[in-house]
Amino acid sequence: MKEISRIYYHIIAWALFITYEVSLSAAIRGSHNHFSDYLLHYLLYILLFYVHCYLVLKNAALNKLIGYGKLLVYICLELTAYYLANVLINDYLASSGYPVNVIDTSSELFHLATFYRFIYIAGLSTAFWIAVNLLKSQERNLEFVTETLIHEKEKESLRTELVSSELSFLRSQINPHLLFNSLNSIYNRVRKKDAISAKHLLALAELMHYSIRSNGPRDKVLVTSELEHIENYIELQQMRFSNEIICKRNHEDIELTIIPFLLITLIENIFQHGELKAALQPPLISFSTCDGTLEMTTRNQIRTDRIPGHGLGLYNTAKRLTLHYPGSHSFHYSSDQNIFNLKLIIKLR
Repeated sequence: MKEISRIYYHIIAWALFITYEVSLSAAIRGSHNHFSDYLLHYLLYILLFYVHCYLVLKNAALNKLIGYGKLLVYICLELTAYYLANVLINDYLASSGYPVNVIDTSSELFHLATFYRFIYIAGLSTAFWIAVNLLKSQERNLEFVTETLIHEKEKESLRTELVSSELSFLRSQINPHLLFNSLNSIYNRVRKKDAISAKHLLALAELMHYSIRSNGPRDKVLVTSELEHIENYIELQQMRFSNEIICKRNHEDIELTIIPFLLITLIENIFQHGELKAALQPPLISFSTCDGTLEMTTRNQIRTDRIPGHGLGLYNTAKRLTLHYPGSHSFHYSSDQNIFNLKLIIKLR
C-alpha cells in the first residue's frame, strides 16, 4: 500500500512538471512541439532521473575518496549514454518529418542544450536523492529516540515495581529485633533439654538475624552470608518434611557480594511445588563460585498434587536480575517429564 502511494505521488509530480514545462515553452515560442517530441524526450528525462538517483548516486560511496572517483566515472558514462540517446531521438524526429529545435546534432547549440538539460535533470535527481535520504535519516533517528524512550520507560517501570516490592518487604517485618531477641532467650532455655529443637530454633534465629543485617533488598551482602541463610532455611524445612535434600556448595571466591534474598525464592519454589518424598531422586541444589561468577542449579520432581501457581516468584526474580545485573546474567528453567530444572549464572565481578 505504501509503495502504491509512492508511485502515485511520483506520477502526479511528473504530470505537474511536464505540464509546467510544456505550457511555459509554448507560451514563449507561441506553439507546441509534436506529441512524439514530448513523449520521447520526457521518457528519456524520466529514465535519466531514476538512473541517476537509484543507480549512480546510490552505488557511489560518497563518504570515501574512492566513491568520488566512481561517481565521476558513472556520471561520464551517464552523460555519454544520454547524449547518444538524445541524438537518436533528434535524428528519428527529423527523419520522420517532425519539427525539432536543432536539426544539426553536431552543432555547438545542440551540444550546449544537451549538456544543460542533462545538468538540469541530474540536478533535480540529486536534490530528490538528498531529500529522500534526509527523510530516511530523520525516520531512523525518530525510531532510535522512540526505542530509547520505550526502554527508559520499561526500566523506570522495573524500578517502580522493585521499590514497591521492597516497601512490601519492609512492611512485612513486624519488629524483627524483638522476635530475634525472644528466639535467643528461648534457645538458651531449650538447648539443654532438647538439642535438636534448639538447633532448629537457632537456625530460625539466624534467619531473622540475616533479615535484620540486610535491612532491605537493595543492600549487597556476601555470597557466603546468602548461602548460609539458604542452608538455615533448608534445615528448617527438613525439620518439617523429614526428607533428604541434597545441597552441594563449592564456594571458592569468598569476597563476592550479591543483592540479598535473590536466591531464596528459587529455593522456596522447590518446597512449594517439588516432590520431597522422592527417595530415588531427591531434590538437588548446587552452588558454586569461581572467577567472580556465581552458578546455581536445582533439580526436583514436580509434585502431582500441587496447586498450580502463577509463576510470580520466578517472574519477580527475573525482573530483579534484569534490573541489578543487566547483560551479566543467564537465567533459564524448564520442565521435562515431570522434572523441573533451573540454572542461574551471575557475573558478580
